[in-house]
Amino acid sequence: MSEWLKHARNKCKVLAAETGRLLKHHHKAILACIGAMLALLGSLLMLWRGPWWLDGAYLSNKGLREGSAALVTGFRTALVQTLAALGASLALVYTARNFRLTRRGQVTERFTKALERLGSDEIYVRIGGVLALEQIVQDAPEQATHAAQVLYAFTRERTPKVRKNDTTSAIRAARRKARQKRPMDDPSSHSTDSPYADVQAALTALTRPASRRHVDSSVRIDLSGFHLAGIQLKGADLRGINLTGTNLENADLSECLLTNGDLQGSNLCGASLADADLSGCDLKMADLSRANLMRANLQHAQIEMAKLYKANLLSAELQEAQAYKADLTEADLFMADLTHASFHNANFTQAFLHTANLTNTFLHAAYLADSTADIDQIASAWPTEATLLPQGFSDDPSIIPRIEEATEVVRQGHL
Repeated sequence: MSEWLKHARNKCKVLAAETGRLLKHHHKAILACIGAMLALLGSLLMLWRGPWWLDGAYLSNKGLREGSAALVTGFRTALVQTLAALGASLALVYTARNFRLTRRGQVTERFTKALERLGSDEIYVRIGGVLALEQIVQDAPEQATHAAQVLYAFTRERTPKVRKNDTTSAIRAARRKARQKRPMDDPSSHSTDSPYADVQAALTALTRPASRRHVDSSVRIDLSGFHLAGIQLKGADLRGINLTGTNLENADLSECLLTNGDLQGSNLCGASLADADLSGCDLKMADLSRANLMRANLQHAQIEMAKLYKANLLSAELQEAQAYKADLTEADLFMADLTHASFHNANFTQAFLHTANLTNTFLHAAYLADSTADIDQIASAWPTEATLLPQGFSDDPSIIPRIEEATEVVRQGHL
């Protein structure tokens, strides 16, 4: 008998533990069932006794026989209608909940299939995976951050790194030789003229403004030191993306948003940055030779020691830019605005400065000897005794006071 009691006691413990587990994991469903049962009982009770509880003062057995039954019937009808409306509302909430769960399951399934496509050996399948992720972001913006992280990882894996001390032509020759020994789909064997089509698609999706606005601002994208020459990202949102030391030679970045971007030491030779927003951008030691910066916004940009040889800066906005030792040899600055900018030790050899606005532009030790700047432009700027001006400018009566004033300010350390 004691064995049976012990066995029964153990069974009770197991049952109690299982009951506790069920209550813990399904307490909300159990409470909802209890609440529904209580609501049903309450509704039946209200149908039966409600008229007497609420309007008992006006009801009597005699009154029921004389016509008060209409009042009871009306009350019960109204209560039934109210309960029906409440039931419909609950059904609608339940349907909406099921719809959300079904939709979430569908998005998860689509996301999984897109990931499988990205891992394919066929490039067209990978492009399909990228497009599928982009479509998921359009249909479910809450997945934008996850999609961005996947596309970021995909881009880094499929893009070669820039080799130190290697020029683009040297890299191109080395990769051309390597393609003879490696599969054509190997990132390290790809031509440097342009990125793979799947990488191009991934970066386009990753930087599309409509998608970027849904991405969590805490997500940081680091593409520094990667070889992205020839990338086509017109109108892209590149804010917050680290492009330090990245090779963007001949890239199309026109109309891009690069506000406060980090492009320090990047290669932008021949790149198109027309109408791009580069305000506050860090372009220290960047190579912008022959780059198209027409109408670009470079206000407050840091272009110290940057190379702007033969760069097109027509109508560019350079107000308050910092351009210490910038090389602007043969640069086109027609109608550019350099108001309050600092070009300390900058090189303007044969630069075209016709109609450029040099109001209060700091030109200490800058080289302008053979530029196209005129007397009125220099007179509005801040040249010093160390500034190399075109022949005869230093003796002009309108420029002498400016030189003296600026030189004194420099000596006092105010500029």
